[in-house]
Amino acid sequence: MFIIMIKTVIFDMDGVIFDSETMYINDLIRFFKQHDIEIQVNDCIPLIGIDSKLYYEHAYTMWNGKTDFMTFKNMLQEYFSSLDRDYKAVVRPQIYSVLEHLSKHYKIALASSSRLYTINNALDQAGLRKYFSLIVSGEQFKESKPNPEIYLYTIKELNVNKDEAIIIEDSSKGILAANRAGIKVLALKDDKFGLDQSQADIIINELNDIIKLIEKGA
Repeated sequence: MFIIMIKTVIFDMDGVIFDSETMYINDLIRFFKQHDIEIQVNDCIPLIGIDSKLYYEHAYTMWNGKTDFMTFKNMLQEYFSSLDRDYKAVVRPQIYSVLEHLSKHYKIALASSSRLYTINNALDQAGLRKYFSLIVSGEQFKESKPNPEIYLYTIKELNVNKDEAIIIEDSSKGILAANRAGIKVLALKDDKFGLDQSQADIIINELNDIIKLIEKGA
């Protein structure tokens, strides 16, 4: 039996609620190009799903030592802050009806490695904040995904047991975090980046499958 009695559905944000990874990668490629460094999409794939601390550390490995790390980090943060990202343009259309349905029957939470500012900006643009009982950012913890703490904290705050929750992820690091937390995880199928989703309990083709699986109870 896959699902016993689900009380909470926990969503990752980037790649699940928003098809935003391509946007992030293109932004990073553009930044490097402005500084005369050519990087490719494949160079950026390891950055998908990791927390901001590790993100900057990995991105710096492609910087060719042009500056020290802190200068690079400040430059990249300033660049990201200057961007006017359109999250409404990359929201997955099915998420509205899925959240509307789920919110009538379950507690809905969001647990993302992204900064809280980014999460709030994205949710506000898309008009999705109202569906979430709890919003958690990876920056609240010493380590984010694949460390399971973000998911263990989320279920504790919502006062549910591990077998009463289900996680919706896409990245290998997020799936690993769910596994380490001992919580069932569905992976929204990735057809762009070759992400390893083999450790998910079930891989779903579309967000509507979440409702079907929970209601089927298998």
